[in-house]
Amino acid sequence: MDLVVIGNVVSLIGALFMIAIGFLKRKRHILVAQCFQFGIMGAGQWILGGITGVISNLVSIIRNLVCVWLPFRLPLKLVFMVIQVLMTLAVKPVGVVVWFPTVAACLYTWFLDTKKETLLKIVIIVCQLLWIAYDASIQNYSALIFDVFTVFSNLAGILMIQKSAKK
Repeated sequence: MDLVVIGNVVSLIGALFMIAIGFLKRKRHILVAQCFQFGIMGAGQWILGGITGVISNLVSIIRNLVCVWLPFRLPLKLVFMVIQVLMTLAVKPVGVVVWFPTVAACLYTWFLDTKKETLLKIVIIVCQLLWIAYDASIQNYSALIFDVFTVFSNLAGILMIQKSAKK
C-alpha cells in the first residue's frame, strides 16, 4: 500500500480525535485528549515525511502533560518554546511552511496557561490554519480536511461556552 494512503489513514484516526476535542469545554480534558491526538497525528506525519510535524507533536505531548500537573508559568513556556525551535532547527528545515508546526506549537504554548477556554479555542483556530497549509505541503489530505472541521468545531465550542455562561 502507498505510504501517502497509509499516512492519511493514520492521520484520519487522529483527526477524528481532533474534531471531538473541539467540543470539550474543560481545559484539563482538552489537554489530556490532545495527547492521544498528537500521538496519532505524529505517526501519520512520520509516515508522510513531515518531521517538523512529528517534532511539534512530541514536544506538545510532553508540554500538555506538564501543564496538567504543574502551574504553567513563563519559565516553563519559554523552555518548551526553546525546545520546539531547537529541535526544529536540528532537522535543518527548508522553506517557510515546514516552520508552521513550530509556530503553531509556540503560539499554543504561549496561551496555554489562559484561564479563558474561549481564548484557548481561538488560539486553536489560528494554529489549525497554520496546520492546514503544512498538511497540504506533506499531502496529509485527511488531516487537512479535518483541520478545517476543527476550526468549525472550536467555533461551535466557543458558542457553547458563551451559551452556558449566560445561564
